[in-house]
Amino acid sequence: MPSTISYTFTEGSVSNSTSEVLADNSNRKFAKFINDSDTVMYLRIGENAVANEGIRLSATGGEYTMSPQHGNLSTREVDAIVGSGSGKVLLVIEGT
Repeated sequence: MPSTISYTFTEGSVSNSTSEVLADNSNRKFAKFINDSDTVMYLRIGENAVANEGIRLSATGGEYTMSPQHGNLSTREVDAIVGSGSGKVLLVIEGT
């Protein structure tokens, strides 16, 4: 019987200081991050995010997906940051 994936949808608030947007999860099978703000964001996996470094998410819809199919699945924490501002929305979907 095929395995079932449960999805969790969360909304993170990102500012100009690094913040965890997805916790470590050894059961993670999939994760997607969607920038729902007017500002470029940066992600880092397993360490503090730094502006202008790491995985860049363009403003208004930039996205990043982690999955076995993409060969980039990590179960470590994911942090995010913006260069300036606060209260910027990052949508996070995690499959376990």
